[in-house]
Amino acid sequence: MGNIISFNHHVTADDDSLVMSNGLTDVLLDYLLLSGADLAQTDSEKRMMVFLGEEIQSWYGSGTVGFAITDMPWQPETFAADRDFLLRMTAHAREMTLQPEIHEMLGYKPSPEHISYALDGFSALITRMTAADIQPEELKKWLSYAEADDPIYCGYPRCPKHKVFLSCVGCKICIEDLGKYPVEQEDLDQLKKFWYGTDAAPQGANTNEPNQSPLC
Repeated sequence: MGNIISFNHHVTADDDSLVMSNGLTDVLLDYLLLSGADLAQTDSEKRMMVFLGEEIQSWYGSGTVGFAITDMPWQPETFAADRDFLLRMTAHAREMTLQPEIHEMLGYKPSPEHISYALDGFSALITRMTAADIQPEELKKWLSYAEADDPIYCGYPRCPKHKVFLSCVGCKICIEDLGKYPVEQEDLDQLKKFWYGTDAAPQGANTNEPNQSPLC
């Protein structure tokens, strides 16, 4: 079992879809999230990071976090800037794979061959994206699943430890650091106390069970 990041869900044997093992998927997303945490400034850039941060296999299940580039929260008004951001983010992620302090933070050093394959493939898919490929309903659909106290409506909170933008589930890296599969709701509730510094249901977090919507 593994995951596929495709351009538009139409996958054929000889297309440019990025086919990865579950482990490599997690590695790619870890580095993209850390890189984006360094670079994202605008709301649309931060939305891209929240979208990627939702792809948590230890919560949703192994082999369940594939997506299409056209699923991402693109909008015509910011398309050129957002695509440029994602390409810069991918290049910065490549630099971070060589940094010992990042290896120490994550607790592993990625295989140069495997992470290069993943970053190259992701960059190629982003490069292929044009304004004409934007599916306006995808952004509307993604936003419609968010509740009033989700991170995208609450100032884009970050993980205090990893500095990544929190998704409606939380920090992907913290969740995976638990070393549990599957992660239970009570595990997330404990982590939310750390992320938000409160014992109550935190602003910017969603307490829904994982199967209640495609977003959370």
